[in-house]
Amino acid sequence: MSVFALAVALLLDFALGDLQTRWHPVRVLEHVADTVGMFCRGLDASAKVQGAVFLAASVCLFVFSASFILLVVSFSRPLYILTDGVMIYFALGGTRIAREVSGVADAFLREGAAGARVRLGSLTGLDTGGMGEEEIASGAIETLAEKFSDSVCATLFYAAIGGAPLAWVHRVASTLGGAAGYKTDGRSAFEWASARLDDILNYLPARISAVIIAVVSPAVSGSADATLEGAKRDGEAHESLNSGYPVAAFAGALGVKLCGPASYSGTLEEKPFAGTGTRPRIADVLRALCLYWNAYALAAVAAIALGGIMR
Repeated sequence: MSVFALAVALLLDFALGDLQTRWHPVRVLEHVADTVGMFCRGLDASAKVQGAVFLAASVCLFVFSASFILLVVSFSRPLYILTDGVMIYFALGGTRIAREVSGVADAFLREGAAGARVRLGSLTGLDTGGMGEEEIASGAIETLAEKFSDSVCATLFYAAIGGAPLAWVHRVASTLGGAAGYKTDGRSAFEWASARLDDILNYLPARISAVIIAVVSPAVSGSADATLEGAKRDGEAHESLNSGYPVAAFAGALGVKLCGPASYSGTLEEKPFAGTGTRPRIADVLRALCLYWNAYALAAVAAIALGGIMR
């Protein structure tokens, strides 16, 4: 793994964000997954086996494609590094999520709660109708924390140890597993394999993300010790195997209380709270963005260092 490829990916993400085009690899993945999924559902096998075949086919297709492209350009080291970096960049989503969460805060300041509800609703699966400032702010910060773990830490971690092919193993699993939701007993048999692989691949990055957030917590007047303590206490209590850790770490660093009851598709789910402070306000979303960018910078440095070790 070349540290230069990681540097290319990070520079592109910081400069361009996530280009929203129909040919973006993640959009292509979603389209291909729909087609492959329809074929796999027609197989003469149990739903779990169909789902496992679907996952294997999707992962192999994208990993083979990435590996083949790198093989084609391997005659030129500069071209190989550039190509590897571009493919890692497309697997990242760090700047995009920060911009979208910032858009929720901007909409609240310009248009009030109504405008912010629309922006947050397009970003999450939450039922945002009737949400007040505290619920909007909490939803925005939770999304930022979860995506820091999934779209920044995990992607950089796997890119550092295996380049674009391994980064795309994670991205495929995350994209397919994300459709399955958080609750194991709420996943269909077809989605089980994708969701489980997503859990496995995000297990270590989720916990690394909590440590990174704790290290940079003084940037928002937080305490590293309190952040880690909160991440362990509330992260383990969260219904998700992984996302509770970065969410609880954000809550601890910011000194706010996140999560709690939330409605999805008209169904109210009683979720535990994370953090022991007051409920967040829109000003806390801006503080969370500051925390996020500091954490992203540290994650970038750590990934490049890891990439150097893995060479």
